[in-house]
Amino acid sequence: MDSSNERSGTLLLWVFVLSGFSGLIYQSIWTQYLGLFLGHSSYAQSLVLLLFMGGMAGGAWLVSRRSDSLKRPLLAYAVIELVIGLMGLGFDPLFQVVTQWAYDSVFPSVGSGGVNAVRWSLAILLVLPQCVLLGATFPLMSAGFMRIMPNIEGRVLSGLYFSNSIGAACGALASTYLLLPWVGLPGTILSAALINILIAIAVYPLSKIERQPAPVSKSAAVGSGGELPFVLIVAGLTGASSFIYEITWVRMLSLALGTTIHAFELMLASFIAGIAFGGLWLRSRADRLTSPLATAGWVQIWMGLAALASMFVYANAFEWVGWLMRVIVRSAEGYGLYNVASGIISLLVMFPAAFFAGMVLPLLTLALLRRGHGEKAIGQVYAFNTLGAIVGVLLVVHVLLPLIGLKLALATGAAIDLALGLILLHRYQPESERRITPLGKALALSLAGMFVAVAFVHFDPLMLTSSVYRHGQTTLAAGSKILYLEDGKTASVAVYETPNPHGTVGSVRSIATNGKVDAGMATGITEAPSADESTMVMLAAIPMSMKLQYRRVGVIGFGSGLTTHTLLGSSRVGQVDTVEIEPAMIAGARHFGARVERAFNDPRSHIVIDDAKSYFSSSPERYDLIVSEPSNPWMGGTASLFSKEFYAFVPRQLSDDGLFVQWLQLYEIDPELVSSVLTGMLANFSDVHAYLANESDLILVASPKGAVPALNSAAFSDPLLSADLKRVGVTDLREMQDSFVMDRQALLSYVGKYRARANSDYFPILQLNAPVARFRQANVSDFSAFLTAPWPIARHLGAVPARPLSAKLAGLPLHVVRKWQAARDIHSIMLEDRGETRFVSPGDRLAAELLRSRGKNCSLDADPKVSAEMIFSLAIETVPSLSAGEQVDLWKKPAWLACVPEDELVKDALAIVGAASQNEHDQVLVAGKRILEGKDAKFVLGNETASYYLIGAMQFAALATKQPELSRDLRERYDGSLLPVVRNSSPLRLVSDMASSP
Repeated sequence: MDSSNERSGTLLLWVFVLSGFSGLIYQSIWTQYLGLFLGHSSYAQSLVLLLFMGGMAGGAWLVSRRSDSLKRPLLAYAVIELVIGLMGLGFDPLFQVVTQWAYDSVFPSVGSGGVNAVRWSLAILLVLPQCVLLGATFPLMSAGFMRIMPNIEGRVLSGLYFSNSIGAACGALASTYLLLPWVGLPGTILSAALINILIAIAVYPLSKIERQPAPVSKSAAVGSGGELPFVLIVAGLTGASSFIYEITWVRMLSLALGTTIHAFELMLASFIAGIAFGGLWLRSRADRLTSPLATAGWVQIWMGLAALASMFVYANAFEWVGWLMRVIVRSAEGYGLYNVASGIISLLVMFPAAFFAGMVLPLLTLALLRRGHGEKAIGQVYAFNTLGAIVGVLLVVHVLLPLIGLKLALATGAAIDLALGLILLHRYQPESERRITPLGKALALSLAGMFVAVAFVHFDPLMLTSSVYRHGQTTLAAGSKILYLEDGKTASVAVYETPNPHGTVGSVRSIATNGKVDAGMATGITEAPSADESTMVMLAAIPMSMKLQYRRVGVIGFGSGLTTHTLLGSSRVGQVDTVEIEPAMIAGARHFGARVERAFNDPRSHIVIDDAKSYFSSSPERYDLIVSEPSNPWMGGTASLFSKEFYAFVPRQLSDDGLFVQWLQLYEIDPELVSSVLTGMLANFSDVHAYLANESDLILVASPKGAVPALNSAAFSDPLLSADLKRVGVTDLREMQDSFVMDRQALLSYVGKYRARANSDYFPILQLNAPVARFRQANVSDFSAFLTAPWPIARHLGAVPARPLSAKLAGLPLHVVRKWQAARDIHSIMLEDRGETRFVSPGDRLAAELLRSRGKNCSLDADPKVSAEMIFSLAIETVPSLSAGEQVDLWKKPAWLACVPEDELVKDALAIVGAASQNEHDQVLVAGKRILEGKDAKFVLGNETASYYLIGAMQFAALATKQPELSRDLRERYDGSLLPVVRNSSPLRLVSDMASSP
């Protein structure tokens, strides 16, 4: 063989690595682009894949019709790569212009009936041409390569298959781990386009040395005319089985590894890598095979058996993941190690069967080439294999998974491969005189493998629903029971009961998606409510306490159905449209029975199976209220419901005085990611308020025009809604007001403190970084800390009155409620009230008793620094929680004080606390200035408790009296003297930022 041809062939292999790299980037990124426009429902996902694979099949088939007549297929290949690159350069701006034009001008004019037709027509125009061109690349490269290096067709085909596939595997990883975080969707697709242009430049010189193809033997082709349809059918069926495997494995591994973007790309890369190395193994052996189709028969047998064996491997994956979660440090670096381990687990499950899958296409194509079908056979086999993949996807998503589940769906794919293998061996295996023929061995292996896998592999439902990738526990708690388990079209959904922890009577019934609990409720109505119940009820009750009537309400995400059920507890609601993407969620939620019955039985309830954005954009009527309660942002496909583009979309679906309510989880997320969500929301709504349903669930209420209304008692006029509120501890307006945390000004200060780029559909910060925060077990405590700060900031911002001492000991599961209960106890201790004191901490109880004793004994001056510290410590626990009238005897004119102290520090400490308790802000500033300029200033600034309360009280006073210059002066003069723990305190920084803002 000519050495120059050898070098040219090596260069073409490297070029085709780059082609596979860019091609997989296109597939991944186009899927995300079209998901933004078409939605993420199971039908939309299937149709997107149909568009991709159908276009590629069409491109391959077109090449097969003209391949033999092309004089320079490599030149055609170079031109196509150049065109793909040029189209890629303009894809992002074109997509944004076209989709915005559709939302603003086309959809409103065509009505709901024509929206889907327009949407799909535009999607086809945007990507189908490129898909057709991509489908043409493999047949053209193969034909051109074989002309440069003739008579080694098997080596050429296998080598190209390896090169393209290994490039695709690298592209899957690079796009997610390198390009998307660095340059977002626009930059990633631009990178792929530039690679295409470089490929065209590299291939063009090589196209000049192409030879004419060897003439096709018409007699050979005619003689094997019946063989062509058979081989093409085999190519189609093996393509179908391979995609049945891929989708089923992804769904299975999602239960063990999690449904994050990183986990998905690792699984995809593992599958494609297996295909690549199958081609590599075949490369040096293909041309020595006497019967490629007989070899393909054995490959199909081993592929089917490997797929069945993957069930046994998968059954152990949960134990492996559980071990990883227990031994890996929960850090960003640890998450990287977890991803490496996840990739290894994915390879163990997928690689063996995918390895054999990588040999099939080269073997089928080689067989047709040897039988004289010419270069057109390359495109024909590739086209039918791609069409088979489409059939496999549609079959597994819409038939196999919903009807027979993960295990039997995988077994069905294996059965297809085993049957194909037996048929191929029957037709093409040379005769054997041995007692047991190769066909007999294959049949015995197939039957034994199928029997063993189906009979002895058991996927324990308690294991599948354990969410091992979050907590490291490989099964649900002892005593748990599964009530419902369904492998739906987009996710696996389970409903189960688990006993209450710590031996508490009762149990919790939960609904989970791919192992992640989306909602949990106490099984019995007489049992204490779960934290999730307060969230779901408050999502409905807060907006119902702001306006008198909502004619039309939209809810995004069904969950358990409790939010919809609560909304329908009010006669002031006209209609509720609940949009859920997964049908199995609806079926699972029925197991909550009477607790959510109105969601199913009330005639005002309309349940819609669709992608939320797609459904709302096609609706001709606007909504008075939209409630968005998706799952956690790290879950695949969820982050787009927290993007700035989504928040720009929502106001167009709301009436002029409509409201938008967003549930944002504060667990498994960090402050910067919360800030990225808030930044996008604040930019698109005129007003936003934040509320807490419990310590880990934030509720954001936004108004596109005008201010967010204040809470009122309207919800308590509806008996059913009032009963739902009473169950979660809210019996009146004041108890509901406990949930208020921040107004727009405070939220702006929050995003100023944690500066982050707004989460975007095109720069998916949340999708990429939320999985890391989940692994680190990060959580955001700033909102709870702000609500329980030593200064009544939230009450000031929301004009919320203090709870009276006579109020009931009830309320939401919030620290602020428990703090009020403790403040009441301290009040009793200090004033020697003999009432029960069971909420105050032992340390605060001791401090209160000691301070009262010193005050009664006139000994505060004996140790003034300790006395001052106790005064500030108890002020932290009482001043923000009690009313001014209730604090007169406590702080303004202390009844526990037998004589006036003489020490200046003690006197000023009492003065500043007394003034703060009465909202006498000017006096707070005066007393604070005396302390900071007095002889004890160094002690106060160096004491954590004293400095925290004093500086914060003065900043709050500056905020209340609107003196930003004074606030900035305090920061400049004293921040450097504060302890780091005080200076970096979230409540102090937030109140300082708010006070210093003009």
